[in-house]
Amino acid sequence: MAKPISKLGDFKGTIDGITYYTLNGKWVCRKATPPNKERINNDPRYKAVRKNNQEFGGASSYAKAIRNELAPYLDNFKDASFNNRLTSCCLKMAKKGRGVPGQRSINASNLPEALIGIQLHKKYEFNKQLKYSPRLRLTSKGIDIAFSGMQSHDLVGTPKYANQFTLMVLQMTLPEYIWDTNMQKYTPVNPGVAPANTHLTTPPIALTDIPEPIEFYIPIPKNKPHKSLPSNPASAAHAPKATHILWLGIQYGKQHNGQFIALETGRSMQCIAVY
Repeated sequence: MAKPISKLGDFKGTIDGITYYTLNGKWVCRKATPPNKERINNDPRYKAVRKNNQEFGGASSYAKAIRNELAPYLDNFKDASFNNRLTSCCLKMAKKGRGVPGQRSINASNLPEALIGIQLHKKYEFNKQLKYSPRLRLTSKGIDIAFSGMQSHDLVGTPKYANQFTLMVLQMTLPEYIWDTNMQKYTPVNPGVAPANTHLTTPPIALTDIPEPIEFYIPIPKNKPHKSLPSNPASAAHAPKATHILWLGIQYGKQHNGQFIALETGRSMQCIAVY
């Protein structure tokens, strides 16, 4: 509610969230109210805000697509901040995308360094669990991930009671996301094709007896023919630009009655490559 005031002079405006103005010939003040959704969507003064909101929505959609592919690991590996951290990374990708602000394309290849190194759990960083970087060799057909020369002393995050560990890799393939002028939101370039992923995991490995070699090979999915859908004419101007995102994880555990029992404090996963 507005309150009468005096000794304000002729000032009209807002200071520290309080708006000063005249009402029925008297000076009054009231708390400034934020703009509502309708005003943001229609008032020309909020054009920059609309652009930022559009790209934030696109970043959220792209982050959700990544989380969907990470679903088998999220419950056990991620912390409470991961969703926000991932969306922040995707927003950085949007700022580097093609097009005008508010409609720029979103793709991990726009800014690979924004995603590479992100941890599913900030407390359990990968390099504090395994002090070893695998060798990656990318070809037109696939990617080799080799752990040649890895030794027991590289297992720096071994929790108490652990006597085994497993390594896991996940390659996800996601389409580029672009602004759909008809739907007024971001959609994948080829919404009719589901994202692809490949999960590979080693059998349990004894901490004191690491075999040679430990290698993964993941083929790269072939692009399927792309046709733009009528709902999004903008997709006709974009080649289907799918991006592959590689994640590496480790899980420590103990063998009990011939079974591998995962330990909660001995797990970590991070993004290691975008190609």
